[in-house]
Amino acid sequence: MAKPRIKHYLINEKYEDPGIVIEIDTLGEYILFDVGNIRRLDRHLIRKITKLFVTHTHMDHFIGFDTLLRNKLGKEQTVEVFGISPLAENVYCKLQGYTWNLVEFEPRIVFNLKQYNNGLFEYYSYDIKKKFARDFIKEEKADPDIIYENEYYRVRYAVLDHKIPVMGYSFEYKDRLLLKKDSIKDLPLKGREIGEFKKFLEDESNAGRSFTIGGKEYSWEELREKYSYIQEGIKISYVTDVVFSEENLEKIIRLVKNSDVLYCEAVFLSEDREQASKVYHLTTDQTAYIAKEAGVKKLVVFHFSRRYAGRRNQIIEEIKEIFPNVE
Repeated sequence: MAKPRIKHYLINEKYEDPGIVIEIDTLGEYILFDVGNIRRLDRHLIRKITKLFVTHTHMDHFIGFDTLLRNKLGKEQTVEVFGISPLAENVYCKLQGYTWNLVEFEPRIVFNLKQYNNGLFEYYSYDIKKKFARDFIKEEKADPDIIYENEYYRVRYAVLDHKIPVMGYSFEYKDRLLLKKDSIKDLPLKGREIGEFKKFLEDESNAGRSFTIGGKEYSWEELREKYSYIQEGIKISYVTDVVFSEENLEKIIRLVKNSDVLYCEAVFLSEDREQASKVYHLTTDQTAYIAKEAGVKKLVVFHFSRRYAGRRNQIIEEIKEIFPNVE
């Protein structure tokens, strides 16, 4: 069956600031992974951003927060922000870089932030009506794997080494049970009844039970096979600014394993492995090795060093020697 209709792409060209967009039109959700230079994005899209996952706050991953904020003004909304400490402090400093003396006339904008900090999830809120004061909400023991989850998708994370702790992310849109339109129209069900029928089929604990339609009982197994199908989800992973170490390698492969698409940096050519290690980045062959070992279906590389201007084909060819399905 076809994958869900989810649009995803790099924000910038491969030599420019890292970051990807995931658009889920059916849910009205638009997500950024990293927020470097985002001026290339349409302002109407920026205004629709609902969630922001930040790997770390080096300038090329975070400078676009100002652009995001500027385009958010004038529309009431809440934006959820996720990342790793000191993200809460960095967001606060960004917001306090401006004067907010006319906020009583502004629509309410709230940034709700969740950050990982030494085994804890810390929650903060920044409300324009409070001049974006940093309100501490709570802290709790961190889930070791998932930083966000709703009915439709989850975002997994791994804490990786870039000489500072950074986050790697994996977006997983869940498998969904859908009704076969051609078959369902023959049933004497309407409106709310169809919704209840779908919920019955979705719940696997109903196996062995029956559902009454038109005065006749049908088994869960029979109805599920005849009137529904499972739409497989999609896994999109995003990893950047990491050193090729044994610890990182183990964490990354676990995080991105079997991804439909892995977006991963390839900053240096293999000949410059020593320089890559010195500045805690990956080389082409290291990125390709990760993709191969993790069994990903497709690799999209980015964050090329500007020293290789005009050598883009060489970068891609080096990767293809190890992992052929690379964009």
